[in-house]
Amino acid sequence: MLRMDADAGTRSCVVAFPEGWERAVTGNQPAGEEMVLLSGGLTMSGHAVAVGEALIVEPRATRAATSTTGATAAVVWFSGPGGGWADGEADDAGTVTVLGLADGELRAPGAGLVGSLLGRDAVAGEVFDTDVEVLWPQARRWAFVPAGAPVPEVDGFAVVHTY
Repeated sequence: MLRMDADAGTRSCVVAFPEGWERAVTGNQPAGEEMVLLSGGLTMSGHAVAVGEALIVEPRATRAATSTTGATAAVVWFSGPGGGWADGEADDAGTVTVLGLADGELRAPGAGLVGSLLGRDAVAGEVFDTDVEVLWPQARRWAFVPAGAPVPEVDGFAVVHTY
């Protein structure tokens, strides 16, 4: 666990999947999930995500035929309640999307996901007017930065999760 805010219903964690991990069942859960791979690869519901990409899973999206390629590690942001797995597809299922990590906005606010994701070529020293979490995938560094505080001096591309 990297960070948890029970009031906001958010959690951030590093997930390490063992090589060859799979979940063959089909189901859904109430939390949204945003994942940036640090190593390996993952496939969920026919969507393959690799290092250099983000997997965006809206609340109640169908999760089927989920598996990893190689030893897979990811930073994952959850929005909404934990647990609550339900077998099958939800009547109000969200979507699953794979996005490339590039400078500019990755995911705008909405779809039951807290805040937004921003891809930035450089973010060191910036000050945001809201709390953010910053992930530098290549450096494998993560930081929680309170509103009004400067982002740590880490070089390279960063993914900024706003709240």
